Amino acid sequence: MGGIVTSSAYLGWSGARKRRIDELFSVHASVGGTGPGRRWQTSQLNWSITLRLAGEFQGFARDLHDEASDALCDPISKTDPGLSVVLRSGLSRARKLDKGNAQPAALGNDFSYLGLSLWPALKRANIKAAKWNDDLESLNIARNAIAHDDQDEFLKLQQRNIYPITLTVIKRWSRALDGLAVAMDAVVGDYLAGFLGGQRPW
Repeated sequence: MGGIVTSSAYLGWSGARKRRIDELFSVHASVGGTGPGRRWQTSQLNWSITLRLAGEFQGFARDLHDEASDALCDPISKTDPGLSVVLRSGLSRARKLDKGNAQPAALGNDFSYLGLSLWPALKRANIKAAKWNDDLESLNIARNAIAHDDQDEFLKLQQRNIYPITLTVIKRWSRALDGLAVAMDAVVGDYLAGFLGGQRPW
């Protein structure tokens, strides 16, 4: 991040969460090798990495939402702690990230509780946002197909020309999530700075 202060959520994504994902990539390399050519006996590892990617990004998004909610309620807590608790609870009530995947629509829904139109803000901030949205959608289709053995979801992947799930596709998803995490960290931080009339809370 070039010395820029980031949220704890992003530090988690680029730290412990990234290391867990990289462990699976390392296992994949030890089984399938790193040179060119078709990989054999790695399909289950591809599925495992897909599940891990989706889960870790959901955790990051939830952590970022928590951190932003805390930042919004912190000024109120200094004068009215009880009201702050009520408001803080309301910001995460019925949050889709607590019950389902980090689909683009779920992110948009949950960050709207903070008053932020997330995807329009991301698209203003980075030309790649629409592609990230599409990759995140595909990743979660794959996650649901694998986790629930859902043949309709596998069919959606085929229609998107990303089945079977290959290491190349997974690495594309991973790069997209890295870019999206950086952009979300910045966009949410800038929104909070404007809303609170000061600097970013991180």
